[in-house]
Amino acid sequence: MMVYLDTNVLIYASVNQGTEKKRQALDLIERLIDSETLMLSTLVLQEFVFTLAKLKISNEIIKRDSDFYFGFVGVEYDYGTLREAVDSCCQGDSCKNINDIIHLYLAQKSKCKKLITFDKDFKKLAPPSTLKIEILS
Repeated sequence: MMVYLDTNVLIYASVNQGTEKKRQALDLIERLIDSETLMLSTLVLQEFVFTLAKLKISNEIIKRDSDFYFGFVGVEYDYGTLREAVDSCCQGDSCKNINDIIHLYLAQKSKCKKLITFDKDFKKLAPPSTLKIEILS
């Protein structure tokens, strides 16, 4: 069973923003790599680089970490995925969460059964029917 990770899991693993969350994120990533079930998307990597740069992490670390994670990118977002996400967010009041909606569609597109995140906002979004969302704390 492939597992899609939200960007914040990678951020907590890379940046010390709390010892418990860092340990939890690192342990999870290690388990998923060992079991060959880690799925990332181009959107995850894009947000990862942007967030690390915003946190003033050095370009050398950004390059090193993103090069490592590129090996686990198995799905890209495209025009069709973006259209679906825009249509979905416009049906409700969730366009401020457009990236999260894209993550849901990408997880489904890559046939993941679970999406794992620290972001409680995912509770408000309706996941595709076959996708389980696990919110870490």
